[in-house]
Amino acid sequence: MSIQGAMLNALSSLAAEQRAAALISNNVSNAQTPGYVRRDMPRSENLVAGQGAGVATGVTQRAGDAVLAAASRSADGASAFASRMQSLLETYTSAIGQPADERSLSSLLGSLKEALTTLSAAPDNAVAQTQALSAAQDLVAGLQDMDAAVSNVRTQADLGISRDVAAVNTSLDKLQEIEQKLAQASARGASTAEFEDQRETLLADLSQKLPLRIYNNGPGKLIVMTDGGTTLFDSGTVHKLSFTHVPEIPSDVRHGGTAPYTDGLSDITVDGRVLRISESGSLAAGLKMRDETMPKFADMLDQVAGQLAVTFQESDTSLTGLQAGLFTRDGSATFDPSQPFVGMARTIGINTQVDPEQGGALWRMRDGMQATAEGNASDNTGILGWLNAMDATRTYDTSGGLPGSMNLSQAASQAIGLMQGERAIWTDRATTRSSLALQARTDLVNKTAVNVDEELSRLMMVQQTYSASVQIIQAASKMLEELSTIR
Repeated sequence: MSIQGAMLNALSSLAAEQRAAALISNNVSNAQTPGYVRRDMPRSENLVAGQGAGVATGVTQRAGDAVLAAASRSADGASAFASRMQSLLETYTSAIGQPADERSLSSLLGSLKEALTTLSAAPDNAVAQTQALSAAQDLVAGLQDMDAAVSNVRTQADLGISRDVAAVNTSLDKLQEIEQKLAQASARGASTAEFEDQRETLLADLSQKLPLRIYNNGPGKLIVMTDGGTTLFDSGTVHKLSFTHVPEIPSDVRHGGTAPYTDGLSDITVDGRVLRISESGSLAAGLKMRDETMPKFADMLDQVAGQLAVTFQESDTSLTGLQAGLFTRDGSATFDPSQPFVGMARTIGINTQVDPEQGGALWRMRDGMQATAEGNASDNTGILGWLNAMDATRTYDTSGGLPGSMNLSQAASQAIGLMQGERAIWTDRATTRSSLALQARTDLVNKTAVNVDEELSRLMMVQQTYSASVQIIQAASKMLEELSTIR
């Protein structure tokens, strides 16, 4: 190799090491930047006519890992689903209380039973009659409050879906912008690493909302689909989600049901088609809570409320036909036990015949709802009939999760227990999935993030190579000076 060739090789090496040093310095300065992935610069021997002609440097590349990134997105989606389920269930169960709480359904039903037992010992006692009526009113208020809690959580879930849909659409718009910049950078031969970082951050955010399948066919040709096959982004074209929030959702509204039990709750749609996704991401959790879990809880409450009304109707000997007992629906004078119990917890009320504030007579707590005159002041037969009926085994609809055969107290306990159990299940799952998501992110970071110690070690090697190139140049320069002195 000629002296000039050696000098040119050394000069190209200097330029390459300068670029490498700048790249490593940039890695170190961004070591704590969220979403930043370590950069690398490929180098190779530059050949001219088969002869070495210095160092060739390539375009800066991002040291990402598609497999680990996909695993992290999947774990984040599962964690987000469980976290949203836990959050909404905690909101609901904090409103209904534990089985032992005074405000729980079990305790309220127990208080009514205790008040009736006291009244049976002194059926002519006005104070005992008032306390029994008050306990019945408390039970009605409790059922209505729990039903309102179902409605509240369904509405919160619906609002969360609306917000998530807006966030997804905003991210898709940003993804479109980034893909355009990435394609432009690629077309002019520049590094696309910065835009790839931004894109990966967006995809990670999206995966917490809904499960994704991603196909990267080159700059500007990214395809993003849900795991149900719905295309959200196709080579720069955005397919936005559509959703209409309902400000208030009654507990007895059933999405996709038949009249009169549906009022058109919104689906999430894309290009007019209903979005189909698996149980991953906060969107799916919101839909599950709104359309499955909370309606199931409402069914349990309705079953208890309905059987409560039936129990006091069937055991009241003063009634004929479909006349309502102590408990009725919407203040009606009649109650038809053959009708579905849908909405019963929301509409249950005290029979006006016994409520002095509604023109009724308190003594009917002893003599029955349709008694026309006060009976024997010491006769507790009707009260004992109610107590016995409360202990009787009744048949329940098992589709809501309750056992098929129980008495009222057991039904109340089972309903609250199942609801609290659901919360406990999702609390455990949220904890487990959060740990798995953290581990997946850690694995990704360990593989792709900047390790400052390793970068400093690489920088030392660059400095050594740079120093060696400088020495070659100095030696070549000295040789040229010596040659110039030869005459």
